[in-house]
Amino acid sequence: MRAKEGRIESMQCSEQVALRSLSPASTGQRLRAFLGAFRLRRQRLACALLFWGLCIPALYAVPAEVTQWRSGLTELNQGWLEQDGDQIEWSHQRFNDSTWNPVDLGDLGPAQPGWRWYRRQVNFGPDRRSLRLLIAGGEGTFELFVNGARVPGATLRSSLLVGRPAETVFPLSDPGGIFQIALRTRIPPGYAAWHLPQFTNVTIGLPTAIDYERQALKSQRLDGLAPSICINLLLCLAGFGSLGLFAIQRTEREYVLLGLYLSLAGISGGLSILQSTGLAPLSANFLIADPLIYACIVAQIEFTYKFAGRRVDRVWRVYEISLLVPLALAALTWTGRFASDTYVLIEAAATAPVGLLLSVVLLAWYRRGNAEAGWLILPSLAPAVSNALFDLGTASISMGWQPFNFLVEPIQIGPSGLQLVDAGTLAYLLSIAVVMFFRFGRVSREHARTAAELAAAREIQRRLVPEVLQVLPHYAIEAAYLPAQEVGGDFLPGPTPP
Repeated sequence: MRAKEGRIESMQCSEQVALRSLSPASTGQRLRAFLGAFRLRRQRLACALLFWGLCIPALYAVPAEVTQWRSGLTELNQGWLEQDGDQIEWSHQRFNDSTWNPVDLGDLGPAQPGWRWYRRQVNFGPDRRSLRLLIAGGEGTFELFVNGARVPGATLRSSLLVGRPAETVFPLSDPGGIFQIALRTRIPPGYAAWHLPQFTNVTIGLPTAIDYERQALKSQRLDGLAPSICINLLLCLAGFGSLGLFAIQRTEREYVLLGLYLSLAGISGGLSILQSTGLAPLSANFLIADPLIYACIVAQIEFTYKFAGRRVDRVWRVYEISLLVPLALAALTWTGRFASDTYVLIEAAATAPVGLLLSVVLLAWYRRGNAEAGWLILPSLAPAVSNALFDLGTASISMGWQPFNFLVEPIQIGPSGLQLVDAGTLAYLLSIAVVMFFRFGRVSREHARTAAELAAAREIQRRLVPEVLQVLPHYAIEAAYLPAQEVGGDFLPGPTPP
């Protein structure tokens, strides 16, 4: 009942309030309040129109780069003008480039061989008179001109010294904060053969922000380098270790062939990974690393046959000679006379048989009773097959075979990545280390047993040969005992008349 009475009282109060709100006095107050609010809004609108009227011309006078400034950085990939050819007057600040083609430096696609110039003007005003320019571009493929003057830090290099895109920072200074930027570029055929972009990023900003950006890009470029370098370094050390084993066991020449194979493989893989991260020129891969791959194949074939105690047959000799064809194609690809996509496929086809067919040959030898041949079946399969699959993945990227792109993607192991080639190399290194450990132990035991047998034979011979010759009247007896190596079988006395 109390709740019901309360609701009734509240309804009566609300009706009274509603009646009071309809009174003439209240209506006048509300009208005056509405007119005051309208005048206030009109004043605010007038102020806003005046503000925009004053600011819009100023905004048009300031370049777009200032409005895009974020955390001290501004990307300059867009708004460039491009022209084929090479004329040094194109670097001048007042050169008329209105007929040039507009391009986006971050979206140029694969670099094309030849000379080209790119120009762009930025105006940050006198408040930004000292800045830094960060260019991620091909090493040795461009020069920078600012306001007509060449900026040190980037030079056009010989085709043998150009490298993948890396980060370079240039200081910019102008009293008015106006910078006319010109890039003079030259792409050699060896660079274009990789389908690499000439530029990946151009950023301008304050020194501290640019330094952080450079460190981030460099860290991204070098990510995953340590595992590959360590694996290839282990290969070289294992090769030297194999040569050390030969110094202990001189009769086992397979140690020399294995040491040669491991050392060449380590050097080839190391140079390949260094050029892929921009720490070595591209020529290190085409002219050194790739030829060493074919030398590694020959060394692997020779080692396999020597390890199994057999002579290399004619079929494999023909295969070794045929490797001269892709070796010559590597040089032609570097000079731009042969398609790089086709070369990568030929390289994959040329390196695959040494892994597949050698394993088949070893299996056949093992089934015929050669137990040691069975030790090399799996180790021989890993490096060649991984190299062939990596080459297939490389070709798939440039030829648009999407299903095979994963073959060049690193295998993530925690924060680092491991390339497929490095995984195959590591598997071969571990397995061949186990094989050679047991091989060295067996040979050492055989040598020890042979040495013990020879020592016993030598002792027997020493006891059979008299220490003092018999004295005969009217005769002088002389003797010479010369064993071939450890023991001998002949004793030749020579009587001499008096």
